[in-house]
Amino acid sequence: MKKSASCIFTSINHQIHYAMSFIGGGVEVISFIFLFKALIGFMTSNLIFGINTFANGKFDYISLYHIGIVVTWMLIAAIHQLCMIKFTKFRKRTPWHGYAISLTINCFLLTSFIFVGQYMLTSGVLGSLPTPAITPLIIIGLMFMYIQNYLIKSGGTNYPTTTSVVTTVYVLMTTSLVNYLNHNISKSKRQASLREGLHYLLVLIHFSAGAYITAKLSSHFGFYSLFLMLFILIAVTMNTWFAHSRFICSGSDENLNDKPLK
Repeated sequence: MKKSASCIFTSINHQIHYAMSFIGGGVEVISFIFLFKALIGFMTSNLIFGINTFANGKFDYISLYHIGIVVTWMLIAAIHQLCMIKFTKFRKRTPWHGYAISLTINCFLLTSFIFVGQYMLTSGVLGSLPTPAITPLIIIGLMFMYIQNYLIKSGGTNYPTTTSVVTTVYVLMTTSLVNYLNHNISKSKRQASLREGLHYLLVLIHFSAGAYITAKLSSHFGFYSLFLMLFILIAVTMNTWFAHSRFICSGSDENLNDKPLK
């Protein structure tokens, strides 16, 4: 069935992608503000911070902090792969099952991140410099962002980007929108380029809005400013479980515009 432009941006897949982009922006800005400029979803920035510190001749915990985040991220990836090998016989009951489970786990992780982070903030654990005491909070945040970026990914929208706004998104958005002006290709291809470009634009808008709102709230509420993100995540999770249940009851996906996780 041919998809209409009006349906594409209202499918459950796009709702997941935009909601996760909004949430990702909030979590990233909180980690930047309170976790000593650590971006728990962008490992390259942490690597650069670590290398710069080493280059300045410092070899204490502060210098190892950002490198440690990268190493922990890789360990999480390795553990995930080992689990995939161990549980190869696990079969999802519906194509939505994987999304629903991943989102549910992230609800618990984000809740833990909020309360542990606020406790550390108010009790003075999060001082002027990073210490080993904040390691549990970092691990919780990294697990949350790993699941978001590598299990939930783009929410099944079939566009090559995760919910984190990386450099590729800007390039893909610009090239897609400019390609719409190319009259040497068919009208259908131009329309497809326009839809893809608008999709990336919406990802950027949601991520930026989440980061901006959370940054403004953080000065008053600290980690509790992420409660808005948590409520949105819970709503998206429930909606995905409902889609999972409807799939079981009907024996097929009721919304042909939705593309569940493979």
